[in-house]
Amino acid sequence: MSLVSLKIAVTASRRASELAQIITNFGGIPHIVPTIGIETSRASNEIEAFVNKIIEDQKLEYVIFMTGPSVYLIMSVATNLGLKSKLVEALNEAIIISRNHKTKQALAVHGVKTDVIPKENTSQGIARALRDESVMDKHIAIVQHGGEYSSILKNELAASGATVSVCSTYIYSLELEANGARILDTMGFSYKSPNEDMVVKLIEEINKGLIDAITFTSPPAVSGLFKIAEKHHVKEQLKTFLNENTIVAAVGPSTEKALSENGIKADVIPKIYKMGSMIKALVDYIAVQNLQEGKLHNSRLR
Repeated sequence: MSLVSLKIAVTASRRASELAQIITNFGGIPHIVPTIGIETSRASNEIEAFVNKIIEDQKLEYVIFMTGPSVYLIMSVATNLGLKSKLVEALNEAIIISRNHKTKQALAVHGVKTDVIPKENTSQGIARALRDESVMDKHIAIVQHGGEYSSILKNELAASGATVSVCSTYIYSLELEANGARILDTMGFSYKSPNEDMVVKLIEEINKGLIDAITFTSPPAVSGLFKIAEKHHVKEQLKTFLNENTIVAAVGPSTEKALSENGIKADVIPKIYKMGSMIKALVDYIAVQNLQEGKLHNSRLR
């Protein structure tokens, strides 16, 4: 089974090349058009205050790191303040939760151990895992990116009785500022910068039936696409073509929710929320379509 030379759009930025290679391995034709960038300039004062809080908070019991770039940013600020060794010491006295293995690796580079990697690495999954530990009156710090979905984990934990503090180290945007690019390059990510003209062209290709499937690996990737579509007055047309003519793949529940909020039904969601699993699920979906129709399903595939 393969993607039979189908054209698959990649909206990711940070791991676009990696995802494109997986698509190629399955016989597909990746079409990389990032819809998000990273902006860090607004967060420096917040990060400085947060570094001091972690060092000084004697009651801190859990620290949750949501992304690798967040680790890099908070460590960079601590280094500039001459506080990195104290920060690492304070973190290693707490229970450290890394959302995924990439985040764990980023922490390990700086000498910080990871105690827990949740089975379900969404905000809701992390909240459920911590509720099982009874977080009533516990002090929890979250290091994450900002944005419309960034408050979910904080609200879930606060509702369980925890005292929660949050540091938003960067935000997703439609641009990739120089510092954001430097950070990702330092971390070894082959980052593809978003370009509005390219996104507009992608929307035109979708609306002409030239894209067989589109992949989303984060809620901001969804938001970025639809913000540009709305700006150019083609949002409703895009919704129609995504729902009727293009296979839509979401890497997990948060991304599926972002699609749903924009009126899009995800056709493919893997059981394991990883890029490779998403593409394998896409292959399986197409195989089922072929079996049911005896050919490529014309309403969803060219």
